[in-house]
Amino acid sequence: MPDETRSSVKSLPKEKFKVLAEANGWSLEHAKGYVDGEAFRLRGKPPSKYALVGIDEYCLGFRAGYYEREAPELTADVSGPPAAHP
Repeated sequence: MPDETRSSVKSLPKEKFKVLAEANGWSLEHAKGYVDGEAFRLRGKPPSKYALVGIDEYCLGFRAGYYEREAPELTADVSGPPAAHP
């Protein structure tokens, strides 16, 4: 993980990441990435190329935190059969 993306991870104790990870069913690395992604978004900082294209848990968490969903209730429910169209 590049040093530029680790900046906010260093500011929180490990226990807080562990609690966040356990509460959401995430890995510790995913939780660290999520916190960093939120911090970058709130500060208006662009993500690194690594955070944008990486496929590890940290990067997946980073993107989840960086790209905020405005209205989650508008996302499609794909668990059931498709609706019939008249």
